[in-house]
Amino acid sequence: MTMVNRNFDVDLIENADVYDSEGAKIGSVGQVYVDAQTQEPEFVTVNMGLFGAKETFIPFGATSYSPGGLRVPFTKAYIKDAPNIDVDGHLSVEEEQRLWDYYSTDPSTGRHGVDTDGPGVDADADKMVAHEERLKVGTEQREAGQVRLHKRIRTENQSVEVPVQREELVVEREKVDPNSAEARSAGKIDEAGRQEEVVTLHEERPVVDKETVATEKVNIGKRTVQDTETVSGEVRKEEIDVEGDAKPGAKH
Repeated sequence: MTMVNRNFDVDLIENADVYDSEGAKIGSVGQVYVDAQTQEPEFVTVNMGLFGAKETFIPFGATSYSPGGLRVPFTKAYIKDAPNIDVDGHLSVEEEQRLWDYYSTDPSTGRHGVDTDGPGVDADADKMVAHEERLKVGTEQREAGQVRLHKRIRTENQSVEVPVQREELVVEREKVDPNSAEARSAGKIDEAGRQEEVVTLHEERPVVDKETVATEKVNIGKRTVQDTETVSGEVRKEEIDVEGDAKPGAKH
């Protein structure tokens, strides 16, 4: 299969916008490939991706044209998953077969999709699609715990040694020298006996008072720790067994 000659009557769709089955624009027409023998158009490429950097093949027979653009019965995601084939102006037999195999089945139902009628593909053949379940794993956020800070008052006894001073009375007696000045200046005896001296003694006593001082500061915060957990679950998978006298691949 080769790229179509631009003189072929497909000029109407040249560079036309392409819309998927949901009506969303997915790109523009790139090239049309025709069968080398019949010269009938078989595939059309669609420029997709950033700035149309990727061209993806779509069966020409599945498309419909209107002045608004070219419409295809596939979703954008389904078209993007089509076989990745180089757009070099020629398709090999193997490349054609990969495209027909991909587009001959409806991705949503497992039945035949659009009538592609590609070479080597029997559009009326019965098909069976096997399915399997796969685990879909995600994460959710939930509370793992709460922390509360509160203060309590605890009473305890403290003993502190405080140095104190006190005065004590000291009495010293000594005889007066008869020749001393005190002996010569001695007065008369106080007949009333009223002479006295008063000595005041002092002492220190502990005084207890209290003051409040800061002793500890607690800071709290949160941090995210990355961890890995392994999850498991049972999944079901369909397998297709072939029964009968005919062997797979046998021609009748």
